Parts: sequence; C-alpha cells; structure tokens
Amino acid sequence: MPLSTNAVTNETIVRFARKVSHDLNNFSTVVRTYSELLLSDLPPDSPTYADVAEIQRAAESMVQYLQRVTRFARAGSMKRTPIGADAGIQDAVALFGASVPARPVQLEATSGATIQADAIWWRDVVLELLQNAHDAAPAGSPILVRTARDGEHMIVAVEDHGPGFPADVADVATEPLVSGKAGVRGAGMGLAIVGAFVGALNGSMTAERHDDRTVVTLRLPAS
Repeated sequence: MPLSTNAVTNETIVRFARKVSHDLNNFSTVVRTYSELLLSDLPPDSPTYADVAEIQRAAESMVQYLQRVTRFARAGSMKRTPIGADAGIQDAVALFGASVPARPVQLEATSGATIQADAIWWRDVVLELLQNAHDAAPAGSPILVRTARDGEHMIVAVEDHGPGFPADVADVATEPLVSGKAGVRGAGMGLAIVGAFVGALNGSMTAERHDDRTVVTLRLPAS
C-alpha cells in the first residue's frame, strides 16, 4: 500500500501547522510557568501539589508535541548535505534502545548509501518509525530494521508484528493528527513527520502486510 508523502507540499497545511504550533506553544508556556510557581509555594505533601504537578507534566508534553508539529511544517526547508544513511539508523537504534530497553531491535544496516538530508532529521525520522512500530507491536516482540541499495535508491524497511494500519486510517496515515492508536497520548504526528521528510527528498513510502508482520518501507534517492 503506497503511503502519501506529499503533505508537506500543501502550503495551507504548512502555514496552519506553523501558526497553531506558535500560538499553542505560547499558551502552554504560560501554564507551565505558573504551575512551576505554584509548585514552589506548595509543600510536597499537600493534596494540591500532585494536581498541579500533573498540570505541569501535561504542559511539558504539549510543548514536546508542538515541537513535532513544527518539525513537520519545516521539512520542506530542511538543510541537506551528504550523510551516511546507515550511521543515522545506527544512532536512532541506539537512542531507542536506551529509552525502550524492553523492546528488542534487530538491525541490518549495511547499504553503504549516502543520502542528501540533515543528519539529525534523518536520525529522528528513523526514531519515529521505531516508535510507531513499538506502539503497534505486542510486548516483547522484536522490531527488524533492514537497509539495501537498489540502483540509485536506498531502501529502509522497518518490520514489526503489529496488526497493521486500521482500515479507516490506511489511506491517510501520513496526514498530521491522524492515528489509529487508541489511548496513546500525542499520537498522530510520527508518520506525518516521516512522510514530510520522504516527500522533501522525492522518495516514496509504502506499508504492507507479510504473514503476521507489518513492513513500512522507505525508498530514498541515494548519491
């Protein structure tokens, strides 16, 4: 199933994302600042302390989420230099393993390909794919990351044992704020960021089912 990667080219969506991210960031900053002031005045054993601390955590989560919205909106203006694709994947797997040690990741990054992109962007895109696979897959099941070279393109495949995309989101999975994950706070931007990155590089993205596995594949121009 081909996944759309052209959301970042829609200038209306990009302008909307930037405006919403800017305004909501201002609101959440006020909430976070005043909650910090309240916490400094409250004794830790106060019943109100836990309530205000939860407000503060929610505001911090909102700031992090808005940073991802901003990243989606800026994909088209990403700076590009030649980078080793395998090294970025290895960095992403290491970071993911440190944050989610209970999820095994099998890595086969041997393409030797160079892509024209921003190294931090690329690492974070792979992290988004790993997190998406983690959220979808049963506990303890492995995630497999494979790379290959196909002529003038490099192939990156992330495989998990999850159920795949729900039918109602399969055609719009890379649109911002779309998610098939019930109960996952902050969902709906991961694949949008990936799709925006792939679209900026004039690549393609697909999701397919193989037996009991879901495979998300990126095909990117290699230099």
